Order: sequence, then C-alpha cells, then structure tokens
Amino acid sequence: MKPTVRTHSNATVIELEGEADLATVPEFQKIVREQMKAKVQRLIIDFSKVTFVNTPVWAVVVEYFQHASGAGTEFVLTGIQGRVEASFKIVRLGDFIATLPSVDDALAAATLGR
Repeated sequence: MKPTVRTHSNATVIELEGEADLATVPEFQKIVREQMKAKVQRLIIDFSKVTFVNTPVWAVVVEYFQHASGAGTEFVLTGIQGRVEASFKIVRLGDFIATLPSVDDALAAATLGR
C-alpha cells in the first residue's frame, strides 16, 4: 500500500493505493499518528485505489476514529468499494464511522460544515 498525504484548504487527505495488509500497517499507523500530533481538524482517508484491506489496517482506522472523537476532529472514509467494502462490512465499522463516496464529496461536506 502506498499512502500519500495531501493538504487541502479545509481538510487533510490520506490517499491509499494498493493492498492494505499487515506489512503496510507500520507505515500507515505512522502517518495516522502524525495527523493526531498535528491536531488536524478534518481528516479524510481515501480507499478508492485500495484493492484489499485486512483487519490490522481497520484497527489503525479505529484508533484514529477514537482519537478524533475525543479531539473533536471530523473524520470520514471515502471510496470504499468492492473487496474493501466487503471487509468494511464484515468488521461493522460502518455502524459508527462516516463514509462518503469520494474525496470531493467529503471536501464539499467539510466546506458546508456537515
């Protein structure tokens, strides 16, 4: 998995690409924790270019979600589809973590204060 961090005027976006598996957890976790330290106001994690996600990667997402909830940070996942969506549903993260179809949708929602 190749993570890229992009800063927009109203959010920070972590774009992921490839397979998100156990081998990629340390790098992903490092990037997510950097965002925690930076106290970003809005974080979007984009899964639109991800072909596979395993449970340890979802654990990093949950870690940030818990941090965001306590810090008042807006947090959303985007681009969840195909095998990634199946994995997301199995671990039932959709019960409490917001998702939107695309980064553009998430940026627009942040602009509108949603």
